[in-house]
Amino acid sequence: MKRLALLVLALLVLGAADPELAELERKRDRRPSDPEHRQALAEAYYRHARGALDARDFGTYETYLGKAMDEAIESARLDPESASPHIFMGIVAAYQGDIDRTFRSLANARRLAPRSWVSYTNLAETLIYKGSPRSDVERWNTRGEKLGADPAVAELNLCLVSWRDGNLTAADRHFKRVRRLNPAVLESWNAAPVDQPIERLSDLMGYCCASPACGPYLAAACDASELEVAKREIPEEVALRELRLEMERRRKLEAIYERRKDLEIEIEAPEPVPAPAPSAGTPR
Repeated sequence: MKRLALLVLALLVLGAADPELAELERKRDRRPSDPEHRQALAEAYYRHARGALDARDFGTYETYLGKAMDEAIESARLDPESASPHIFMGIVAAYQGDIDRTFRSLANARRLAPRSWVSYTNLAETLIYKGSPRSDVERWNTRGEKLGADPAVAELNLCLVSWRDGNLTAADRHFKRVRRLNPAVLESWNAAPVDQPIERLSDLMGYCCASPACGPYLAAACDASELEVAKREIPEEVALRELRLEMERRRKLEAIYERRKDLEIEIEAPEPVPAPAPSAGTPR
């Protein structure tokens, strides 16, 4: 019985027993040429990868991150004009600590869907993390609102930039508007559900500072609020695997958009991946 219980636990960790994931995989298998099914599965795989990373199960993290990227790239191949894969790739990049890659991915998404508000509000959030002036954040935020953005999403960006700039009174005012307009936007962050309800500004600040997708970019605000900033600490070999996946992502996207130069998608050129450092005692 003990071995059976351990097996069930392992299956749950790997997602094999997850009914949502299993259903998305069935949908993909029934309609493998549907880019939306591929994209939905990419996001589900990434949620599993994030959960594994939080549990420091690096093997499972690598497996599901690879699966997520494969599905997102296939979604882009099936529909090169869709912005969704690029928004998703930008979210992944933010969590991995590469805010410049996030900005490039979101800029690509805006080129593909210039009338979609999602790219604009995400670009506004990215500018907050990059340390851009509030006026730049507001300009992109306003563009998103004019295109039909959820007002609560726009208010959340204003809350973050106010906190970043040390104006807690304004930050609290914007946070209360988020709660009044649509509190559901506080239930997830960068494509992953939050682990505790965010009901007050202090909850938001605590979650941001404890998240690698937010805290490192707003470290000064976290320090001013006397909150510890989460550091994204992963083994060297896991970081190397991430880099290999990134280079593979670039190569595949380059091949896709080489055929569609009219879309003006910018893909940074792949770089050589360094060999892993020899472990102690390994002959050179």
